[in-house]
Amino acid sequence: MIRSLLTLLLALIIFNQASAQAPKGINYQGVARDNEGKPIITKRISVRISILKNAATGEVEYAEVHEPQTNQFGLFTLIIGQGAPATGTFAFVSWAMGNKWLQIEIDPEGGNSFQLAGSQQLMSVPYAFYAEYAGNDNNFTAGQGISITNGVISNTGDGDSNATNELITGATFTADKKLRITDAGGTKEVDLNVLAADNQSLTLTGTSLSISGGNAINIGSVNTDNQNLTLGNPVGTNRTVNITNGTGVTIDVADNDNSSTNEIQDLALNTGTNILSLTNDATTVDLTPYKQNLTYTPATNNLAIAGGNNVTISSTLTQVLTTNPSAGNIKIQNVGAPATATDATNKGYVDTAIATAIATNYAFKATYSFTNTGGVFNDSPISLTDVFDDFNVVASNRFTAPSVGAYSFTVTGTSALGGVPIKLKITSGSSSLYDIKRQAAYPVVTIVNYYDSNIYKLNAGDTVELVVTSLLLGEKVDGLLFGFKL
Repeated sequence: MIRSLLTLLLALIIFNQASAQAPKGINYQGVARDNEGKPIITKRISVRISILKNAATGEVEYAEVHEPQTNQFGLFTLIIGQGAPATGTFAFVSWAMGNKWLQIEIDPEGGNSFQLAGSQQLMSVPYAFYAEYAGNDNNFTAGQGISITNGVISNTGDGDSNATNELITGATFTADKKLRITDAGGTKEVDLNVLAADNQSLTLTGTSLSISGGNAINIGSVNTDNQNLTLGNPVGTNRTVNITNGTGVTIDVADNDNSSTNEIQDLALNTGTNILSLTNDATTVDLTPYKQNLTYTPATNNLAIAGGNNVTISSTLTQVLTTNPSAGNIKIQNVGAPATATDATNKGYVDTAIATAIATNYAFKATYSFTNTGGVFNDSPISLTDVFDDFNVVASNRFTAPSVGAYSFTVTGTSALGGVPIKLKITSGSSSLYDIKRQAAYPVVTIVNYYDSNIYKLNAGDTVELVVTSLLLGEKVDGLLFGFKL
């Protein structure tokens, strides 16, 4: 970081009103120091010189880069105006316009990482450049063929009748309103800011185009470029956009996103007004003229629709089962005592149908689980839990035969503690007990397995229970009871 830079500005500009030109440069001398204030000695450094407009932070009008060599005291010298230009042209610095500030930036390593060393306002000496271009009438010297009278420059002709030596090789007009003309004698500049008051503006009102301080013209008669766009008839998925007096453009409007969800619209029916509407469509349909009412006549079992045919509805179970003998696989159960002769007929039919179904197609399966949590159990019933029981013949702890017949019962189980005895208890007028076979498992003899299967002749209403005898705390047995009617 550059903490300070001692600058000595030596601007030796000599201007001879008669014939000499001002030197194209400003002598500059300074001492480069480091952050500790020590001179940067015997080293090539980079210095960027900038001439700023109006203030120390103003716009850069001209900038250039130098690479001077410091001496044993850190002293370096350079000529402003003879460095490598970075911004603008030194010859075109507008010394006559506003104040000028000199900004110094240094890179001690000789690169482009410049650090601000300081800035100061340029005073009177550099303004000798202004005398080369402007000032007052006495600063201009008329050449051959030129006269200057009261600030007016006139061409009187050079009198040599030679057109080749008056050629102008270049002319530019800058953004700050300066005209620069280059010929064999060099580049001359004329400040045209004094003519700024002659600016004129164009205004368009309707079809009338006018210029400030001048006349107006009607451009309506030349407005003949109006064109209309029209949409042609669809051809497949193509539509053509046409323009009058031009070439149409055909566009494929097919929906190629392969998504049906973004075309979905919802139908809505207002039941109060019978209006059917579609989302994203203003069109609606009034369904009132198409409304029809259903009526039912119990005496004749007729169902009728307005403007349509009557339908006779089957009202007896016989009629229903004639139409669909399986009753649609719907169970008929818990039928109560008949209240009328018709109900009695229906119940008899149902009872017969149920008995027939059980006699030909019946089976059940239940799980059981017993654990002695403290107490004495002597042929005590074990609770049963349905696995399946389509006709509800298994209660919480017993099976009830729905009809006379032969029934097969199978008991399986396992006991990991005690191997308690279990039995089937058949009650048909009196009760009988039948032991369930059990044996120790191999090779784990502490586990007892149960398995037995028997067939019993039962009457309607007879019951079958699974009972257990247990005297010790912790004895347990779990298994299955299942069976079917032969």
